[in-house]
Amino acid sequence: MTGETLIEHTITTSVTIEPIKPKSKQRIKTRTYEWCNDGNHAVRGESALWAAVITQAMMDALSKATNSEARYHKNEAINWLTGNSRNFITVCHFAGMDPDYVRKKAKRSIANPHNWRADAGKGKRYLERKAYRKQHTAPQDEPAVTSVSETVVAGPWGV
Repeated sequence: MTGETLIEHTITTSVTIEPIKPKSKQRIKTRTYEWCNDGNHAVRGESALWAAVITQAMMDALSKATNSEARYHKNEAINWLTGNSRNFITVCHFAGMDPDYVRKKAKRSIANPHNWRADAGKGKRYLERKAYRKQHTAPQDEPAVTSVSETVVAGPWGV
């Protein structure tokens, strides 16, 4: 840009914003936002965390593991879920659940355990994936490697 002069312009505009006036005794509709509505809000995340603590306790209580450490955790979980400890009540409140309701459901589940997980190779998703793989895999009829003599290319450089 030789020989040209750059000129700076400063543009200043002022805008006056006037409040909206309601028409004759008409109420202004305001939007009310629930502060906990979005999924990434900290409070919702914390309650999900505490609900996961209760879920883990249920998984431990219904565990079929036989080693000593798992049996210890199973007994601790059963005592925690069926007892009336202050810790249990606090966790339930943080999770947004009624402690009496959780305790009642836990006692019922411990007394009549049901499989909450399918046996290996028997689950619905496993069978769906197995059928998909069977349908979408290429047939293995042709050998992947041909014989060496077929892969040699003769060129003008001589044979």
